[in-house]
Amino acid sequence: MKLHAGLLAAATVLAIPGGALAADGDQFVIQGDASKVLNEQHEINVATAEAIGQACVEEAVKQGVRVSVAVFDQFGEPVYLYRMDGQGKIAIETAIMKAKTVLNTRLPSKRTMNEVLTGRSSELRQYSHGNFAQGGGLPILINGNQFIGAIGVGGSAGNLPVWSDEICAWRALSKVIGPQPAFLPDIGPGGTTERVRNR
Repeated sequence: MKLHAGLLAAATVLAIPGGALAADGDQFVIQGDASKVLNEQHEINVATAEAIGQACVEEAVKQGVRVSVAVFDQFGEPVYLYRMDGQGKIAIETAIMKAKTVLNTRLPSKRTMNEVLTGRSSELRQYSHGNFAQGGGLPILINGNQFIGAIGVGGSAGNLPVWSDEICAWRALSKVIGPQPAFLPDIGPGGTTERVRNR
């Protein structure tokens, strides 16, 4: 009986942090009647997608550059798309392709780029899988590992280590969602690691 009571108490203690973590992410996902209609409790809500997009635009304005931002839910459906004035079709399309690469891999789109640069994959092979081998796409995660969507940013010229489409997405996610994973290394010509950025 004591063992059963001890296990029950331990289970209760372990359940509290998990419940607290789940509650932390509730503000970013669809709630109430809308989630009941969808039979889905982890779909990014429009308010969060818009906040992330606008945070990225604000970062671009600070840098004096223009970007296009695409946010998709975890099922690959568009939730938010914004292009700053002066962005051409290719900038919009690359933002979308970077987000879709994240949807396919559940990893930053830079991972796909690094695989091509180090010879572990070819660009044609990645393209045949629907992936775009460029940085600028990041997963949107809550509670540590719950994937609720993807952001893709396109259209600005990189100025490493100060600026890139990926930095824009990372800063926006950090502002709206909270601390984000560290950047993957930048791979230079010949597959060499140039630097690891944490901004």
